[in-house]
This record gives sequence, structure tokens and C-alpha cells, in this order.
Amino acid sequence: MPTAPTSSPALNSKPAPVPIAGDLSGKLGWYYARIFPASQFTRWLRYGNDDTLSRREISFTLPGDIYLRWKSFPTPSKLLDSLKSLTPIKIDIGAIYNFPPADKNSVSAPLTPMEKELVFDIDMTDYEDVMGALAGGSAVEVCDRNWPYMATAVKVIDAALREDFGFRHILWVYSGRRGIHCWVADARARRMTNEQRSAVADFLYLRFEGRENAGRRQNEVTVPLHPSLARAKRVACEKTFRQFVLNDQGMLDGDERLRRMLAVVPNAAVADGIYQRLASSAGLSGPDKWDRIEKELLRAGKSDYGVRATVDYIMFKHTYPRLDVNVSKEINHLLKAPFCVHPKTGRVCVPFRATEVDGFLPGEMAPEVGSLLAEMKEVDGEVRGSGPASDLMLEGVKVFEEFVNAVEDEARSAQRKKKLEALDQRQAAELLVS
Repeated sequence: MPTAPTSSPALNSKPAPVPIAGDLSGKLGWYYARIFPASQFTRWLRYGNDDTLSRREISFTLPGDIYLRWKSFPTPSKLLDSLKSLTPIKIDIGAIYNFPPADKNSVSAPLTPMEKELVFDIDMTDYEDVMGALAGGSAVEVCDRNWPYMATAVKVIDAALREDFGFRHILWVYSGRRGIHCWVADARARRMTNEQRSAVADFLYLRFEGRENAGRRQNEVTVPLHPSLARAKRVACEKTFRQFVLNDQGMLDGDERLRRMLAVVPNAAVADGIYQRLASSAGLSGPDKWDRIEKELLRAGKSDYGVRATVDYIMFKHTYPRLDVNVSKEINHLLKAPFCVHPKTGRVCVPFRATEVDGFLPGEMAPEVGSLLAEMKEVDGEVRGSGPASDLMLEGVKVFEEFVNAVEDEARSAQRKKKLEALDQRQAAELLVS
């Protein structure tokens, strides 16, 4: 597969101003004190080692466009106290460094990132060129209506990470507005170099070209398909294309959309012939039109490799995950933390299971912070939430805790193995001495 673009925004650049949704800033103190899963959150950041938390970079965005980077916390309680007192509207998680990032101005040694989860960021905005009938509206409306794009991305990327790279500890998180994030927390993933991260990101990346650069496609969508693309087609892309892109989006409805889809056919004469025949055939559904397009492309493709590959190329162009690869390539690139409250929507960034992604519709499954606070009640002297939003929050925490338990088990197993190896070395040395 091709190498993705290498340009990356400055990691220390100040983010754009963040508008606050309603009176969100007034709700966050309650949220961090009563609802935020601080125990599971700090367990995750520690990976069974208290020293790890103190060396982890955490950044805050505060109301009023105040950006605080290079923060670190010696204990979980210090982090929670800071959340409750500062009430950040956004929390970003960075790398684990060789010493606490907060001390970088007082330590002479260079601050060096040692490890961080392999992360992926997918935003619905990058799919706007393949939206038809379901385009338009607010960002959350667009995300909710077009969720099958995100569901397809989860299925394709999750399968590749597990089957091609052997990763096991993968957390998927709704971004709170119009996208999804993925955290790969296996020990070997966290210790990958920038070069290794780039190799994984490039492997998962597809570049889509117009007719004028059709020759570049031969390294991307081949005949036969690369095994990873064949799996992507099988597990998600083909079904999404036929059921969602052709039916719900109506991407072959009307003259303009038909021309746009045929514009990627590398042989203009073949594309024009297909267009003329379909334009004169009234009453065909999107899937019926596609069946005719596919048949004609395969027939023409017997003597033209590029035309033959266009069948799968069109399908992937409309369904394959559109990664922001620069997020994945740098170990010190920060990513928004799970369980943030998105400042523009009030929705909580809750984790979800990849196996249940089709049923995770953000408008129905992501709790809103105002609803969570409205459901808070005192029961037997303890304040707790009870209601639909609270149930959704509990489910997100449950998914997160399953993930945290698994990575802690891996850390404990590694520690036991290390101790046994050290013991074996001592025993061997004693035998040699005796």
C-alpha cells in the first residue's frame, strides 16, 4: 500500500478556540466529582506501575481557550483534584516520558518519549465527498445519520490490528461529536518507534486518485486484491457499499452522482458508454445500476487491467476507513481521552465494543452530561445516577473496565515472567559457583 502524507501539524501548536456548549463549564465540576470513572482511568494510565502515571503527559483545555500542556501528576488523587478544580473542557493524553513532563524546565536531561499507545483517529468530515442523500445538517446529525461509515471503519481496522499485527488490547471510543478514536494498548504497541507506527499507519491507508492519476492505483487496489483488502471487502465494505452507499445515500441517483462515480474509471470511452446506457434506462434502483456498471467494467477489464480493478476501487473509495494518519505516526502526538465531555455537544466520549458497533448509534448511545446530572439522586446517603443516561454511562464504563482489566493482566504476566527469568539466572549462577 502507498505511503501516506508525511506532513504533520506542530505538536506544540495552540489549538483553535473551542466554543462551549451552553453552560457546560458549570456542569463539569459535578461531572468530574460524581460521574467521571477516575479509578479505572488512572489504572489505565498506570499499567500497574505507579511511576508510569507520574511520567505521563496530560494536557488540559480550559474554558476561555486556555491550553495547558506538559502537565503530569504523581498520584491518581492529584490528577482527580486537578480535574475537579480546573474542570477542563478537554483532556488530551500524550506519551510516557523518561521523567515527569511537568519537570521539563527544571531537569537538564532532554525530555524523551518512551512509550504511548498506538492510536487512530477517524473523522466523519473526511467522508463528505461520498455523502449523498444523508449529507447536510449539524455535525452530530451528519455523524448519527452516516454512522455506517464509522462502523465499517471499526470492523476493517479492528480486524487488521488483530489478524495482521496480533494486537489484543484495543479500545474504541466515540469522540463525542463526529468521529471515533482507537487506542491499541498492547505492551509492544506502546513501545513502537515512530518508524514502526508509520509503517502500520501506511499499511492501513488507502489513497484515492482521479482518472488523471489512475496509474497510481495499481499499488493500492490490485487484481487479485491484497489479502487485507479482500478481508476488508468481506467483513464490511461490500455490504456497506450495497446497502448504505447505493440505497440510503443514493450515490447513483441522478445524473450528477452517476457522472461522479464513473469519473474514476481510467478509460474515458468505457465510462462514457456506461453513462449513456444507464442514462437512457429509467426506473433502475441504485443496486440495479451498480450491477450493470460492475458487469460492463468486468467485461471491459478483460483487456484493460485498470478498468477491471475499478470495480473494487469504487467500492473502497466509498467505504474504506479514512484515517488521519499523522495522528498515528508520532509517539508524542496527543489524543483526546475517553470520558471527556465534548464542549460543542455535551456528549460523553464513551467506549464501545467493536463487535457491537452497528448498534452503537451516537444519538442514542452516548450520554449527555446534562441528562447525567439531572439523574443524580441521593440514595441511602450516597449520590448516584439512575435513569437512561446513567445506564448508558455505566455500559461505557463497563467496556472500559474490561479493557483496563485485560491490560493489567498482561502487565502482571510480564512482571511474573521477568521475575522468573531473574530467578533462573541467579540459580544458574549459584550452580556454576558450586
